[in-house]
Amino acid sequence: MGGTQPLISVIIPVFNADKYIRSALDSICNQTYENIEIIVIDDGSSDQSKTIIETYQDKRIRFISRENRGLIFTLNEALNISKGEYIARMDADDISSEERLEKQLQFLKSNNNVGIAFTGIEYINEAGLVIRSKVSNETRLVEPVELLFGCPLCHPTAMFDMTKLTKKETYYDSNFHLAEDFELWTRLVSKTKIGLLNEVLFSYRIHSDSITTQNGGKQRLVATRAIIKNLISPMSKSVNSSLGVIYNNHLGNESVYKTLVSVIYIGLKLKRINSSFSFKKYLTKSYHLMRNKLKKNNAKELRQ
Repeated sequence: MGGTQPLISVIIPVFNADKYIRSALDSICNQTYENIEIIVIDDGSSDQSKTIIETYQDKRIRFISRENRGLIFTLNEALNISKGEYIARMDADDISSEERLEKQLQFLKSNNNVGIAFTGIEYINEAGLVIRSKVSNETRLVEPVELLFGCPLCHPTAMFDMTKLTKKETYYDSNFHLAEDFELWTRLVSKTKIGLLNEVLFSYRIHSDSITTQNGGKQRLVATRAIIKNLISPMSKSVNSSLGVIYNNHLGNESVYKTLVSVIYIGLKLKRINSSFSFKKYLTKSYHLMRNKLKKNNAKELRQ
């Protein structure tokens, strides 16, 4: 792209984030990679978010403030007006490391078959203190079958290579509210490779107002629908039920027996469900699922 047109568009939806928006914006404005536009959309906040954002003099910021229309509408609006060859996600309550965009861009440029790149994260609390980290042992490609067990990807760390994808392909589906990001990954994994960097380049904030904290159970149900829609060939209801047991199993109350039966049942039908699924990866993920399930069950019995 020529002229002054930005190479990376950073999308930041904002809703009542006055506690954290300054640290989020600072982390993007201070990136080592400077050729960016920062699209900030205030989705009808009733707190001081708008006032704080308007104090910024950085000319790379494109700020829109309007009535509330919801997260999915806001994300798609930002995607639609973005100008970059690359689009990076960011949330108003999180923090990006100063090298995040530069390293993701380098990765995407070096891997022609990868259309989306994610990073490792550290979880932080409301005060910004680190709780724990979540990072892959190696930089790798995400295999489609992994998505049956949960989401190994952190949505606001996503960077899209728009030289390999179209905007239409990256729009979020409003029919999957609460799991619109996961639905997008299950849809795009058949169109491009998804990469995961083994470096913590993002601080993901856990607090009582976050969507994940408030709606974990509902998200699980919606995510299961996304799996059935995008990853599974038409099958019986029993397969759908077993998939629901397996996905984010730790969030449910399924017994060890029911979990094991579901894992075996899906394993026997794996290639008929989706020919691209790796049986080796499925066995590995199943082993870890059952091991953790047994540990949790034994700990529960000891407490009783």
